[in-house]
Amino acid sequence: MNKALLVFFRYPRPGAVKRRLSTAIGPERACSVYEKLLRRTLGVAADFKLRNPDARILLFHTPGDPLDAILLRFSGPWEFHEQSGDHLGIRMENAVNFALSTGASQAVLIGSDLAELSVNDLEDAFRRTAPGTAALGPASDGGFYLIGLSRPCSAPFRYEEWGTPDACLRTRHALTASGLAVQTLTTRSDVDRPEDVALLDTDPVMGTSLSIVIPTLGGSEALPRLLGFLDAQLWPGDEIIVVRGSNFGKIEVSALSPRVRYVRSPKGRGLQQNAGAMLAQGDLFFFLHDDTFPPPGFPFLIRQACAHTDTALGCFRLSFRPAGRFVDLIARWANVRTAAFKLPYGDQGFFCRRDVFERAGGFRLNYIMEDVDLVRRCKKLGKQVMLPFPVGTSPERYLRKGVFRASLQNHATMLLFSLGVDEKALYDIYYRRKPYSP
Repeated sequence: MNKALLVFFRYPRPGAVKRRLSTAIGPERACSVYEKLLRRTLGVAADFKLRNPDARILLFHTPGDPLDAILLRFSGPWEFHEQSGDHLGIRMENAVNFALSTGASQAVLIGSDLAELSVNDLEDAFRRTAPGTAALGPASDGGFYLIGLSRPCSAPFRYEEWGTPDACLRTRHALTASGLAVQTLTTRSDVDRPEDVALLDTDPVMGTSLSIVIPTLGGSEALPRLLGFLDAQLWPGDEIIVVRGSNFGKIEVSALSPRVRYVRSPKGRGLQQNAGAMLAQGDLFFFLHDDTFPPPGFPFLIRQACAHTDTALGCFRLSFRPAGRFVDLIARWANVRTAAFKLPYGDQGFFCRRDVFERAGGFRLNYIMEDVDLVRRCKKLGKQVMLPFPVGTSPERYLRKGVFRASLQNHATMLLFSLGVDEKALYDIYYRRKPYSP
């Protein structure tokens, strides 16, 4: 059956979202809460898409929302549409009918401000949505957060008043009167009160902030584009720290934007990443190379993985962009190696909780094999995970050296490191020159 997941949302602007909550905590804070909820919902939708590659994800924004800003800030494996209709009920009906008339045999519609929604909820909804049956997800305040249909049905959507305590019961009766059996999902809670927000602050996904640390030597043509992509994906409270290697020992900091800081530190990827971590304010760290693009929705994926307390370190699947026959083989082997031997490289993007990084002692090697060394120490602190979403990294260094030669050099360096060869000797062999002095 062809699945279509429909997400209703508003572009997050103070005063335009979470109006009831705004009166209690202020429009700016309420907008921040809503954006976190929206980005979490989109993360769940992206995860659902991964498990169901043939499913369509349709995002319906309210009329008048700035489409250019939406496309910039909320890109992902979905298509955007504007809601149409005189009131919310008609807009939901039109969205469901649009999905069903354009090839879907099942349409499941959800809101965007639920903190408890999971991929399992969506899978359950599609299982329960069948000919003659509708799925309904009740909310604890009397509304509903999800409705699933396999054919057009006007009766539930003809009411002009929404947000009332009887909305779910009213919808159930309308579906039944239209000849549909109703399958009820797990009841979930909305975030509409200050006490709900207080609970969010203690949630391991919603209550954490992310610091992205990017070491660079400058000259990367991809870096400005990467920063624009990352900045558009950040949740409220997240930050980016770009650490440029310099021959000067003093750490210098300047701001590029409210969420991007530029740091100068001594050269050496381990030194640079430690410098970024020292200045980071987040609960979670994401170490990313300056030519590597993470998947859309990565802040949610990282938060979700780090929410498991037994996870010490995580990374993504490796892919090269642009792709090529030989570099694709390198990526496949890297992913097999990571899955089988738990030996990822830094170009797969490392993430962990702050406390894990500190317990591991940070990066102890300065110039080479700092990533493998950190992996080894984190293994002693907990589980390592590789998320099934790919990062896209540049194959330039492989193409410049030659794919076979570069791969052989990497594996020889790994072998020598495993045999106990020290960092200075490894650096001399790999780069054929002395390490930089701190």
